Amino acid sequence: MKHRVFASALALSLALTLSPALAAEGDGRFPAVNSYPGYADVKESDWFYDNARLCFETGLMQGTQNGFEPNKTLTIAELAAITARVRSAFIGVPIPDTGPAQPWYQVYFDYLSAPDDKAVSSIWGLVTQRFDTPELEATRYDMLYFLAAALDSFTEELPAINNIQNLPDVESDNLILYFYNRGILTGTDIYGTFAGDRTLMRSECAGMVSRIARSELRMPFVPADHTLFTAAGVSPDTVLFRNGLTAADYLPRVMARIQTMEQRDAALGVAFNWFHKAEDGSTYLDSVKQGALSELGVTRADGTQAYADFDVQMFYSRYLDLSGAVDEIAPASPR
Repeated sequence: MKHRVFASALALSLALTLSPALAAEGDGRFPAVNSYPGYADVKESDWFYDNARLCFETGLMQGTQNGFEPNKTLTIAELAAITARVRSAFIGVPIPDTGPAQPWYQVYFDYLSAPDDKAVSSIWGLVTQRFDTPELEATRYDMLYFLAAALDSFTEELPAINNIQNLPDVESDNLILYFYNRGILTGTDIYGTFAGDRTLMRSECAGMVSRIARSELRMPFVPADHTLFTAAGVSPDTVLFRNGLTAADYLPRVMARIQTMEQRDAALGVAFNWFHKAEDGSTYLDSVKQGALSELGVTRADGTQAYADFDVQMFYSRYLDLSGAVDEIAPASPR
């Protein structure tokens, strides 16, 4: 199922933001009802420590028989239970007890499926379709859609704290940007990569849910520049060499060497050209390629197919286009 086609369904309803003072109302809906005993598998140094603690204290998310299990993947059934508790806090309607002959998760499915005060929209249609596969592993996309459905008309109470317009793997998705800009969701890397089809870990879920419950846990976030990787047609974690070196290792070195060559030509008063000669007598093109390899201690033979497909000249041309550079690489004869 392609979740992203439903993203525009909430474009208008998610567009509103009100003053930060209203965030306190959302916080007040989630009082502490439990005393946190600690989890053996959650350390205070873990990034999700406060999130897991808050989820336990507010009763939004429970542990397992083996502790918190932060790296365990959530199922659709578990995700429904957690988001039903979020919705209950906002609409003020308690979740009924589980019936004696029902699966444990049925009461949460029924609660999220009930008509009560929600508007009929494709977002609800998508969520209820997922109830057909309760034991299926949930994804990061699922989390956003379940949360959006649970919050429904209360989304305006979450003020924006970030101003992110684009993400590396998201062209235009108002729902994803909504949760990024409210500090509820962060990327899987410093560039803000969403990776929506990736399965959802318990720690990630706790992070998102706790940030709805407590405004002080929301995450200011400015994605790092992803232009290098977009220009190369890869992601930062794309493995370019068989020893595990990635695009994040290689491309900055390529770019640094190109910039050195540019500065050299500028000092000589000429336009940059790939076929000018470097100090060692090689062309700029060969110097950039070999220099970056030498710095990393690898050879062309170590390259993966992704490296074999990489064209440094095409990469740089695309980089100039993407970064908005106005100066073109002027043709010149080899010196």
